[in-house]
Amino acid sequence: MKVLVRSIEIAFYLSVIICLLVILAGCKPSSGEKKIGIIVPIEHKAMNEIVAGFTETLRASTSVPFRIKVANAQGDINLERAIIQQMKNENYDIIVPIGTDATQMSATMIPSQPIVSLAASITQQERVQRKHCNIAVVHDEISADQLIQFIHLVNPQLKRIALIHSASDKVFPEVTAAVAAGKRYGIELKPMMVPTLNELYSTANNIPADMQGILVLKDSLIVSGISTLEITAEKRHIPLITSDQGSVQDGAAFALGVHERQIGTEGAALAADVLNGKPVCSLPMVDMTKLTIFVNKSSLDKEQQSLTAIQTAASKLNYKLEMVDKKSGS
Repeated sequence: MKVLVRSIEIAFYLSVIICLLVILAGCKPSSGEKKIGIIVPIEHKAMNEIVAGFTETLRASTSVPFRIKVANAQGDINLERAIIQQMKNENYDIIVPIGTDATQMSATMIPSQPIVSLAASITQQERVQRKHCNIAVVHDEISADQLIQFIHLVNPQLKRIALIHSASDKVFPEVTAAVAAGKRYGIELKPMMVPTLNELYSTANNIPADMQGILVLKDSLIVSGISTLEITAEKRHIPLITSDQGSVQDGAAFALGVHERQIGTEGAALAADVLNGKPVCSLPMVDMTKLTIFVNKSSLDKEQQSLTAIQTAASKLNYKLEMVDKKSGS
């Protein structure tokens, strides 16, 4: 009997020691928790909105346990590559790159783990041509013609606009398309490349005096420094026109774009399907087609631009118009 009691005591103490070791190691028994990694190329308001939409929606739309790691590459391509490699090595269940460049790098480095790409221009043809189709995509691209058409309707007197862009591979085709669209509407777009964020200030100061406006496409590097361009626009009383909601919240006058939070929401629906066992390649390519005109009235007034002209153009093209406030973002 004593031997039996002693054995029970030893077993009890061993179990206690094992539990303590688990706690001290910061571990816990496996619960089937999935790992999801979000790759943010560079932080700014639009990126934060996408991440918020994704995380909030996913938590509400699946019972599968998961945890999310958000990694900010800080505009550094080498850091971005290291983040992707780490997520690959640690066998993340879903990798979520934001933007075309981050998606292309992820697709190159990750042959099989599921990728849910947000705000990228990857085509259906590109994904099915992969040896292993492992990508789902939420598109948010706005055609150059739509953007330039709207600008022309708002300000038909604009004939020369500075197009500020980064050195991102993704941006160059869009710049070419915008320049071509400008010619169709009698607008000369002057591309001005900014290789690094540190050079944005000098580029803004070197915008030719005859430029009547400043245009920014969906370009994360430039958007992250949008306040610099807004200072120039205010000084010269020319419109700063962008392509995303977040840049208007941060000071641009107006934009034709989509709700960034909705991009995250749509991506979360795809991720939930992946967590529930659906093959990635069976999921649809999601297109964000509901465009909105975002207006920052304070910036518009400082640039001495007309709200009425924007409202008229939005009505003519059946775009919803939404006023945003620099403080609250709504």
